[in-house]
Amino acid sequence: MVSRFLSVVILFFICIAGGCVQPDMVAPSISPAPAEPQVLVVNQTFLFEGSDIIISVPLDMGVYYGARDADKQIYLYSDLSDRDWLPIYYTAFIDDPLQEPFFSDLIAELRRVRSDLQLDDDRYLELCCVFVQSLPYDDDTVLIEPKFPIETYSEGTGDCDDKSLLLAGILSREGYSVALLLYSEEAHMAVGVNGDGCRDVGDGYAYVETTRPNFVGIVPEMLAGDIVLESEPMIIPVGEGTIGYGRCDQTIMLSDLLTYCRDEIDRLNAEIERESVLLSEMNSEIASLKNEMNSLIRQQRYQDYNQQVPIFNSLIDRYNKRIEEYNRLVRLAERYVAIHTAILNRKHDRQGLYREMLGEGIITEMRAGM
Repeated sequence: MVSRFLSVVILFFICIAGGCVQPDMVAPSISPAPAEPQVLVVNQTFLFEGSDIIISVPLDMGVYYGARDADKQIYLYSDLSDRDWLPIYYTAFIDDPLQEPFFSDLIAELRRVRSDLQLDDDRYLELCCVFVQSLPYDDDTVLIEPKFPIETYSEGTGDCDDKSLLLAGILSREGYSVALLLYSEEAHMAVGVNGDGCRDVGDGYAYVETTRPNFVGIVPEMLAGDIVLESEPMIIPVGEGTIGYGRCDQTIMLSDLLTYCRDEIDRLNAEIERESVLLSEMNSEIASLKNEMNSLIRQQRYQDYNQQVPIFNSLIDRYNKRIEEYNRLVRLAERYVAIHTAILNRKHDRQGLYREMLGEGIITEMRAGM
């Protein structure tokens, strides 16, 4: 969770004889610290598409300790607006030159996976997103300032701004048109990536959630803590990349399928409840008639009993048909539940999931109902 109040220190220089050059601000930076061992290999594992991925990165622990212990306040020497200093503040965490070897080694690992799986630009972007999304979310309410990306990777966890800075750092270095999306009102940060046919959250950027697996281009209905994103984000471009994302037609379709399945489940549950009430009423009617017929047998009123038999059989026949209808509705509801669950559980596999939904016929069904 992004803090609503970042630490900002406003200072004033007094320039004496001879004059001085006064910066507008001093942003956070890393100073290496002594470390033993100097290098530590840190592995991260995650599931992408149908593969278990292992990323191994040798970390310069002197840089890591320097990042961990860095002063993460920004020092302002003039009265600047948020739109002036916030972009410089956040990009300082991404662009610190001491992290370049870390990013180089991490990207080399991601490119190795790209080569092994023969990923195009869209699937490679998804790989990078899923990698960061798969790092456990840590909403540490004690920490105010964000982590440097080398910290987030090394510790294997982070909150929304920590993970967004890491993802934006990767994608910008890989040539993607990317930005940070800062929702100050909701104290949330995400990543934006340029995309054709995507739902635009501003300046042509499609939304990428980093706290948990989610499709590219889809804004979550609700974040942790029942937070709904309703404000306009501050858009902070990162890097000068030009590559965009081109599969929002599929991610939007899969997202719409979730809504469609939920609506169908709700509709079917209402019908199932009505059928259940009818079955209960018919079951009582059958039991009552059965008792009456048994009483006729005990009284040896066989002619009256025989007159009730066709009525009883007809009632049983209607009951069985209602059972069949009830079971049909249950099977349909179970199908939609299974599809809904599959989509929720496989947001790391847009391509395979979309193909499976096409084969299932659910996409054609939904389109026909639109």
